Amino acid sequence: MRCRIQAVFGTVIAVVAIATTAISAPSSFSYGTIQSSCAPWDGPAIGIMLTTGPAECKRTSEPFVSIGIWRGLPVQAGQVVKFAPRSDAGFASRCKREGNCERAQSGTITFDRYEEGSGASGRYELHFKGEETLSGTFDVKWCQEHVICG
Repeated sequence: MRCRIQAVFGTVIAVVAIATTAISAPSSFSYGTIQSSCAPWDGPAIGIMLTTGPAECKRTSEPFVSIGIWRGLPVQAGQVVKFAPRSDAGFASRCKREGNCERAQSGTITFDRYEEGSGASGRYELHFKGEETLSGTFDVKWCQEHVICG
């Protein structure tokens, strides 16, 4: 009888743990768009918007992850872009909505595929305050935007 009570109790704890994890797990940002952009000094860059569902050009669903890359261009398949506190390779931020964003302290974007004018896919790992990490894979489509920097 005692073993049966312990088994039931253990099962209840496991179910609660699984349910809590499923509820609190952050959304996966695996969809999005990529387009030409401008670096802070008006040089060329690319901008990536990662969303939790299929994305459209010129329309951002919330929440989203915004990534800007302005060093190591043009990007190549297999390229790894690293962000660090004093790095000037670009940035990554997670946003609850436009204007309400938190900048990543560091991170890595790995491009498995990159085709300008078509899209890109790869992996990301972003580190935020409080030792929180946001990671996943992405597959983004290219949005044609006429961008003039300078």
